[in-house]
Amino acid sequence: MTLFAADDPLRLSCYATRTGKVRDAMREAGHEVLIAYGNGRHSFIGMNPAWWLTGFKQMGPHIAVILPIDGEPSLIVTPCWDEERASERSVVGDIVACEPKAFMATVASELKRRGLSAAKIAVAGGLQMPRDIHEGWPETLGQKPADADQALSDLARERDEWSLKCTRHAVDIAEKGYDHLLANSRPGMYEHVVAGNLESYVRSLGAEDNFQLMSASQHNRSVHMPTNRLLADGDIILGEITPAVEGEYIQICRTAVFGVPTALQQEKFGMLDEALRAGMKAAKPGVPVSDVVAAINAPISKAGYEKYTVPPYMRTRGHSMSLGSMDPEIATFSGHVLVKGSVFVMHPNQYIPDTGYFMCGEPVIITDEGAKPLTSRMGELGSIL
Repeated sequence: MTLFAADDPLRLSCYATRTGKVRDAMREAGHEVLIAYGNGRHSFIGMNPAWWLTGFKQMGPHIAVILPIDGEPSLIVTPCWDEERASERSVVGDIVACEPKAFMATVASELKRRGLSAAKIAVAGGLQMPRDIHEGWPETLGQKPADADQALSDLARERDEWSLKCTRHAVDIAEKGYDHLLANSRPGMYEHVVAGNLESYVRSLGAEDNFQLMSASQHNRSVHMPTNRLLADGDIILGEITPAVEGEYIQICRTAVFGVPTALQQEKFGMLDEALRAGMKAAKPGVPVSDVVAAINAPISKAGYEKYTVPPYMRTRGHSMSLGSMDPEIATFSGHVLVKGSVFVMHPNQYIPDTGYFMCGEPVIITDEGAKPLTSRMGELGSIL
């Protein structure tokens, strides 16, 4: 299902602006041609530079945008049978289709055809290039290309209006999906049936993809993929719902109880909610993410759970999952600094020995006043009666 028309004026305007910004960055870096590669895996933990520049979700294993500093870009698509769909969805009009085995040779021939073989070339592949492609560029191009991944990621960190339109639609799907889960889950159902129902529902709302973890236990050690376990009264059900619209993934993290939550469960979830709000308040432009991590961990450590705020009990306090940039990672080791307009999920998901693992997380956008939730309401400890 395609939610938005290819000729949506906002879509066309934002893609044109993206191209202009990339060209400005190329001039500053001394690059004359950018090759933006896409591998077709569409992972929510990896950027896709070609999709970000063209608006085209590939089905084949390779595509590449050849973007000269002046003149029209070209899009190389694999396999040949996907050319018609590329011409319908891509904002790039010059399309060349080939079979996957001929991909690198076609890139070389297109550069030659356009008189760009001797240009200074940079490549962005989103850190997801297959080994043969990554290692094949010097021979294909006749030079070792510059690495443009970080430069493109830096440009994409601040979401444009098209990205935000898609993101907000994905948030709406995620929230409706969680409401559907609460309304349609009962003790005696298999985990995988509940997860399958949720998957089907978010797809029906227009999600083109959905990364989903969903599991339940009386005392969860973590969240994981659904199994054939039967749900029971008193179970704590965990849901990480991550739909995508036009390649833009967004995530909500939720916790609910089959029955009435106990006072202890309410108390410990409230601690995580306090931690989340502290992190959101601290998350302003120019702030190192390590400061945000410290703000999130403070209420948890104060409550006596400092041991559980580090691996192996906790890996990260949030992360981006953007089509154009995977920055920032909200972890002490990342070294990232927040920028205004960036979007990511912030989640103090946490194992608590008294109650088990709880999930608590919101998609947020960075503003001068701190991180603002993109959801219509902050997550609460749910109850399934």
